[in-house]
Amino acid sequence: MKSSLCRSDLETTVRCRVAAASLRRTDADTIALARRQPLVVGSERLPVTFLKHTDAQSILALLTVLDALHGQDWHARSFKNWGVIAAPSMFGRQGIATSILQIQQEGAFGVSLHVIPQQSLHAMSGTISQALKIHGPNFGVGGGSNAGPDAILLAAALLADGQLPGLWLVLTGYESEWVPAADGQPTPAPACIALALALTPYEPGGSGLHLAIGQARHDAAGESPLAHLPEFQLGLLAEEWATACALPAGRWRLGDAHWLEIEAPALDGEDRP
Repeated sequence: MKSSLCRSDLETTVRCRVAAASLRRTDADTIALARRQPLVVGSERLPVTFLKHTDAQSILALLTVLDALHGQDWHARSFKNWGVIAAPSMFGRQGIATSILQIQQEGAFGVSLHVIPQQSLHAMSGTISQALKIHGPNFGVGGGSNAGPDAILLAAALLADGQLPGLWLVLTGYESEWVPAADGQPTPAPACIALALALTPYEPGGSGLHLAIGQARHDAAGESPLAHLPEFQLGLLAEEWATACALPAGRWRLGDAHWLEIEAPALDGEDRP
């Protein structure tokens, strides 16, 4: 399902600039290899053990953020006062399933103490915050099969407050559900997708992509004009990115009352509300 470029009776509530963007689609073997490699963030080399116990989605999320940094040559930039919103899908299920099998086979002492902090919902945003030395707010959002809409709305709320110079919005998820084998034998994990957006306050007349997050104006009959819009999903956005080789312009539905639009100035020849 493609994003919609059609106009409708919608009201913009928040706009922000997409200062950097990156998308990764990676298999389990590549993520496992990255876990054992040292990471360089700016001028600092993180210890190899930094990702030793980290969930696979958190690893891919951080790698995607670093891709965005490299793309903008932000190696020396400070993100101290930024925020992080991370929305994984079905986060921690693989690690928890493995831990349950270890408990059955070895007892409680066979399970690492790192399971709780690394498999909890805020682990991804916390990992990114530690790597980039961010002291602003960081939240894990959703955790269900499609956590993106909730994360986008929270990001809009934080940017609308006007207290943050910028915000990392990171969405991750597997292409299909990972189901562990009943006999405990390892099963290959599906490919994982991660999207990282560096969002900064809106600058009227500024160049580059912008996000607009709005709320629908219901008509007198109480019907929403959002019915014709496709529901926002990370997998669908990734498909359009692959086709366009860039973050695609378009509009998506965020639940029953809100919408997201990616505005491309090159295609934007009409006035916005």
